[in-house]
Amino acid sequence: MTPRSVTAVHLAQEALRVITDELRTADRTRETGGILLGHHVHDTVTVQHAGTPGPEAVQTSTYFLRDRAHAQTLADHAYAQDHSVWIGEWHTHPTSRPVPSSRDAATYHQLLNDPELAFHSFIAVIVGPRGPHWNITAWTCQNNTITQVALHGLQHQSRHW
Repeated sequence: MTPRSVTAVHLAQEALRVITDELRTADRTRETGGILLGHHVHDTVTVQHAGTPGPEAVQTSTYFLRDRAHAQTLADHAYAQDHSVWIGEWHTHPTSRPVPSSRDAATYHQLLNDPELAFHSFIAVIVGPRGPHWNITAWTCQNNTITQVALHGLQHQSRHW
């Protein structure tokens, strides 16, 4: 199957609310994040649901690993609700820009190359510091390339919190 290109990511208000709520309460010295669930239609990915780290997540200043059982429960609920599927992940970079790190890139490529997961593209939403606020960016990974893409759905929120 030919990979479908992604030129934009749309964050539904519910997904954005989960992310901003997590950012308001998170320890700003450690990475946090969660899964992204939604749909890929034409060249746009719509993120309907965003996860939180979960109680068993691993969070350090330079590394984040979500709680897999927590993420699976959210994925099951989202699929039952509106057939949303796993399309990517979001996380923070508390000490650097919101750009995929070499560790991020290796993880995305590993996920894309796993035939059981059958990803055609993988979406990353990365949040980094901008003074006292957060700056949010969206990325697509496919064909061994990571590209920043347009991020929509922030009209009622500032791109910086």
